[in-house]
Amino acid sequence: MTFLPGRPFPLPDLPPALDFDDIRFHRLVAKARTELGELKGYSAALPNPILLLSPAILRESIASSNIENVNTTVEQALQQQLFPEAEQRPADKEVLRYGQAMRWGFEQLPALSLSARLIVGIQQQLLPSGYAGYRTTPNQIINSATGQPVYTPPSAYDINRLLGNWENFVHTPDERIDPLIACAITHYQFEAIHPFGDGNGRTGRILMVLYLAYHELLTLPTLYLSGYINRHRPNYYRLLAQVSAAGDWTSFILFMLEGFHQQARETKQMLVESMGLLQQFRDAVRQSGRKIPPQLIEAVFTQPILTPTQAARTLGVHYSTATKYLNQLTDLNLLEASELGKYHLYSNRQLISLLSRA
Repeated sequence: MTFLPGRPFPLPDLPPALDFDDIRFHRLVAKARTELGELKGYSAALPNPILLLSPAILRESIASSNIENVNTTVEQALQQQLFPEAEQRPADKEVLRYGQAMRWGFEQLPALSLSARLIVGIQQQLLPSGYAGYRTTPNQIINSATGQPVYTPPSAYDINRLLGNWENFVHTPDERIDPLIACAITHYQFEAIHPFGDGNGRTGRILMVLYLAYHELLTLPTLYLSGYINRHRPNYYRLLAQVSAAGDWTSFILFMLEGFHQQARETKQMLVESMGLLQQFRDAVRQSGRKIPPQLIEAVFTQPILTPTQAARTLGVHYSTATKYLNQLTDLNLLEASELGKYHLYSNRQLISLLSRA
């Protein structure tokens, strides 16, 4: 098959024709599964697993948006979520929508499974309604330096058929194909279909995490995959292109398997450090003798920048009572107080520093 970047790509159906018994696949699958198993076990052992979600999803959101050249920081994104969406900076708005889309997809996964409905719903969470839904016109990926097309997705007419094949592949188990390998395959295929006018990359990266959760390789959508892709961005795009141009599935799958391995290990370490920091907060409060509600200590880990109003809502207490508790945490050097416009902020500076490490 001749690949012509300026013409709609005649994307072959799944599964691809390749040697699934390649020993290199087996070695990397074993390594990745070991790390994913430890991450899943650690998550399941926590008394409040929801504490894992906010830190992991925030890091994933920022890295995924950075791949699209949308740049912000952990602290800026946390601050901006205090404002109404109409007042948020565009970059932070995109990051926060990514987190919303990840949570929405995970919540809907039991009912919608990995389906076209889930895919469209995720993209609708990411983008304003005017841009949501399958494209109805041709699309091209252009080299920004040369202005030349590097890839032309299949025609809009083929989207439903190709996504139907994608769904069939996802829901028809093949004992030759480990779910991690299948996850890499479905990621390429989705990006190659390119069903939307915008949001394909972000939707595709969310789908990878949900795929692993659907196949019970993750308990929660906590894997920080975009960090790996971001660090190796040129290689990632080069290997995607090689699948289209030369049918080189093997190199792309090996690249993604290494990513699953590295990111499971890194995410586990980040979560271990986050929970260790939470225990330090608990110990410091207990040793001080202060009667600070444990729910507030957890709240400054799910929301590392908090206002008294949010704390009062979380605890079900008056604003002044919540402020008193936040000031006590500040006195213990666990939080840092500051002001941003009309907002009085209390920041978990140690957790923000941990989340900012890339």
